[in-house]
Amino acid sequence: MCDTVLSDQRNTNEDKMTTMRRDTLKKMIEAGKIEAKCKFSLTDDYAFDNAYGFGKTDWMPARISNPKWEEITLPNGNKTDHCIDHDTKDGYMNFSNHDIVGYGGHASKDENGIITLRVHSNLVYDLRPVVS
Repeated sequence: MCDTVLSDQRNTNEDKMTTMRRDTLKKMIEAGKIEAKCKFSLTDDYAFDNAYGFGKTDWMPARISNPKWEEITLPNGNKTDHCIDHDTKDGYMNFSNHDIVGYGGHASKDENGIITLRVHSNLVYDLRPVVS
């Protein structure tokens, strides 16, 4: 009896989600076919997160930013890369390449076509095809 109840309770929205390849998602974003919104972006400061609505945004076109880097020499003689242009655009959800294909992330699609992109445990986006 208990096993039946538990198995019935497991039939939630997670059962209706299918994994989506993130390289495919990246190609769709690069082609301008996706819009996105931030579900939540959390820091270690609850008061800050609460004051800024936990990072939630409205739907906006998604894009992959391509930052520009230059090599600089530090005072100790070591060389390092320095970002000289973050390549962000106002009015767009600006994803980095790592946000989409980074090691720890996951993308899944529900039966309504909404894609959930988990960059990591504290940063999650919803994405959907652009409606023409």
